[in-house]
Amino acid sequence: MNSSNHRWLRNGIHPDRRTESTEVVVIGAGPAGLTAAYELSRHDIRSTVLEADSVVGGLARTVDYKGYLFDIGGHRFFTKVSLIDKIWTEILGDDFLTRSRCSRIYYKKRFFAYPIEPVQALVGLGVVEATRCALSYLWAQAWRRKPEDDFATWVSNRFGKRLFEVFFRTYTEKVWGVPCHEIKAEWAAQRIKDLSLLTLIRNALLPGLNRDKERLIKTLIQEFQYPRRGPGMMWEKTRARVEERGSRVLTSAPVEKIFWKPGGVESNRHGEDALNAAQQESRADEQH
Repeated sequence: MNSSNHRWLRNGIHPDRRTESTEVVVIGAGPAGLTAAYELSRHDIRSTVLEADSVVGGLARTVDYKGYLFDIGGHRFFTKVSLIDKIWTEILGDDFLTRSRCSRIYYKKRFFAYPIEPVQALVGLGVVEATRCALSYLWAQAWRRKPEDDFATWVSNRFGKRLFEVFFRTYTEKVWGVPCHEIKAEWAAQRIKDLSLLTLIRNALLPGLNRDKERLIKTLIQEFQYPRRGPGMMWEKTRARVEERGSRVLTSAPVEKIFWKPGGVESNRHGEDALNAAQQESRADEQH
């Protein structure tokens, strides 16, 4: 059984048993919801996508403000999954560009590279502050804080509390507007998976490791792909492809109620309309 058939079986629809009447309702027109609708359309299954907002893309949309295009937070397109890479390329073609990464942290009137480069950080922080960071790291390795259930503890255990205070805390709280001790450790593990001070040092000393995409830590990538007119371009074009194949994407259509019985969903209601579906798929989009 190939991976595609396995995916359909897992979702309750086998490609060899579907009928023309099969309809799927997808809740949310963010990256996950639109990708689900796109995959369904490739197998001749029509769907209706319901989006509460007036635009598609969710947090990965692009905002047009007085003719200027803005991301909702920085976005990069990078994956180790060949199927996902194939879908992105199918949708955007020549508008899917490769760009070099350039991220900086501004701290005490200096710019520091991110991911952190140990040698630059040592020079920029000075001997005294760098020594404090090193001692803090050694302390964290000897006496790891428990329980490790929030962002502050997760990062402190891997970089030392001093480096957390210098680089991670203020940046994270400015971007997300939430105190670090209120952010779950699972979020940190997802965002900066496999990253630690030792991996940063190894990356600085052995940069050749980054050439192996399968072994590369995603946080340390040096180049990425990006739509010509921002991430929203990806999802606007995905919407167009889905609609060309006979599916519908409805914006300003928040789902107000879901009707279900044991064994499955019967229908849902948005506004004055009710949609019946042989199979309803709900896709909760993840943050980048």
